Amino acid sequence: MSKLQIIGTSLSNFVRTARMAAQEKGVPYDLVEVMPRSDQATEIHPGGMIPVMKHGERTLFESRAITRYIDEAFDGPPLMPRDPWAAAQAEQWLAYVATSVDKAVIRELVHAYFFSRKPDKSPDREIVDRAAKRVARQFATLGKAVERTGYLSGDNFGLADMYAMPIISQSRVTPEGKEAMASAPSLLAYYEKHKVRPSFADTAPPRGK
Repeated sequence: MSKLQIIGTSLSNFVRTARMAAQEKGVPYDLVEVMPRSDQATEIHPGGMIPVMKHGERTLFESRAITRYIDEAFDGPPLMPRDPWAAAQAEQWLAYVATSVDKAVIRELVHAYFFSRKPDKSPDREIVDRAAKRVARQFATLGKAVERTGYLSGDNFGLADMYAMPIISQSRVTPEGKEAMASAPSLLAYYEKHKVRPSFADTAPPRGK
């Protein structure tokens, strides 16, 4: 079968998660740089969202489906635990990060700074202040979760961590994100430890983007 293709922009956190999963699994892949709602994305995803994936004649959309395929279709270290209880706990944190944390950090806090709808394009302080409170609570929760083993779930760097690291990293482009991280020292230590991991460092967005 032909080489795996992960399709989407390197600026996307969920594209980065899929790429990290492939690298952690030891699966060679090509990144096909496209933006959301491009023809290539819309060909696979009904709404043109990213990431999408091609592997030979197989196509998938949604990052969780893609990462599950990478984990289960290829040889290599498991990205999710094989024990049902451990897998359920990992899935719990993955879902929390991919929905609640992503919404507060990326869709609200970061967007209020860089995609402001105010006429002068200044940060929308109403959204920033509201989101910052949620981010602080979420980072405290994540910090408590990583205290025991240094990972969100289990004793190894897993898929839940691959969802968390890009979002945590993006929060730091805002003063409120940095403050929330500083107020959660366990999460800050977790970030500092894992930011040098090759799968994370190698998939960093281009500088200045």
